[in-house]
Amino acid sequence: MKRRTLQLLLLAVLSSSSAMAQIKCDGTSAASQKLVCEFPFATGLFANATALNSGSGQSNAQQVATSLNIAIATQVSQLPLASASAGTVVLFKAGAPVTYNNLGPILTDRAETVGKHKFFLGFTASQFVFTDIDGTPLSALPFTYFRTATTPPTPTNPGGTFVSNIYTTETTNLRFRINQFIGVATLGLTDRFDISVIVPSERISLGDTTSKITNYVVDANNVNVLKYTTPDSYTPGTASGVGDVTVNLKSEIWRGERAALSAAGNVRIPTGDQLNLLGSGAWGINPYVVYSYLAKISPHAKIGYQWNTSTVLDNPTNEAGKNQRLPGGLQYNFGADWAVHKRITLAGDLLGNQYLNTPKLITVVRNIQGVGNLNTSDTQNSSYSISNASAGLKWNPAKALVFSCNVLFQLNNVGLRARPTPLVGISYKF
Repeated sequence: MKRRTLQLLLLAVLSSSSAMAQIKCDGTSAASQKLVCEFPFATGLFANATALNSGSGQSNAQQVATSLNIAIATQVSQLPLASASAGTVVLFKAGAPVTYNNLGPILTDRAETVGKHKFFLGFTASQFVFTDIDGTPLSALPFTYFRTATTPPTPTNPGGTFVSNIYTTETTNLRFRINQFIGVATLGLTDRFDISVIVPSERISLGDTTSKITNYVVDANNVNVLKYTTPDSYTPGTASGVGDVTVNLKSEIWRGERAALSAAGNVRIPTGDQLNLLGSGAWGINPYVVYSYLAKISPHAKIGYQWNTSTVLDNPTNEAGKNQRLPGGLQYNFGADWAVHKRITLAGDLLGNQYLNTPKLITVVRNIQGVGNLNTSDTQNSSYSISNASAGLKWNPAKALVFSCNVLFQLNNVGLRARPTPLVGISYKF
């Protein structure tokens, strides 16, 4: 029997269509062959299993699964993407064209456009290896749940109606990574207006080792009548495919001799396969403004707001018509690029993402009569911001060809935390 707790975290890492009303893992539906149904406890096959939850004290495991999953889906769907900054920029100073060799940022945008009828094409590759969620190591996630059992008829109980609760406590070691490959294409429709298409291709790798599995059988008088252990188990899972495509529009609304201000916005389209963890499951709209100043050391700043539609992945009761919105919030970053050489630019940024009223993982202790204190994972809604630092360089070996490399560091241990994330890329402007 495949293990349960990985799906508690990963039912909704990534997705595609928000039109679905329910996720059914009944063994006959198409969803049953997907990653979301590889771990049936959370998806409802173990309907008689109930998670220990705060508030009412007990709730259906599906509700806990959805709460944990949406916390991850929200953040993974908004991972930093490589920008469409097209290397050198030509501006006019006192009416004369001037080429600035500053190659621009890597994980954020700058205000300048690529130019009328110019075409920019870029590719990047990065790997996210996740280690913690909301301060709890993914290698030591505690879970406790229970199910009811009815005894068969016995001489002392011929009706066989004696009901007992079976409490199970276990620890999960979750290994979770995303290899992300992104293609960016930008076309300058006018001197001041660009359109970009960003297409991610992803490979999800995950594995779950469940250990320290202990079962407690408690009778109707809250007496622990039996304690037994279950062998450890390991369940792997992988999926590959196109994620959610993003379309970005940018317009320079002010241009000086060395500075520019643009208004822009992107639309995220739920094109990924949500059942194989490859998208957000929701449409997203992210309007923003960006300012940049061109010099040997070029500062830039960007501020925007992320709105999302509802998604089947945020449906605590797994009922038709009960989908909820993917959380969003303020997005901001600022940094500078230093042209240390005509063909080499160092880039650094601070990036922030705010998440409003989103589930946050906590560890709580439950006192079970007949058993004692048991640890379990639970969620509570809160708002928080994830802060990242980015550092890297761009190299222009010839003409409009640019190579880039970068490392992303998470500065605070909230939300879904990853190891320092490397990125490499190549781009060309035609």
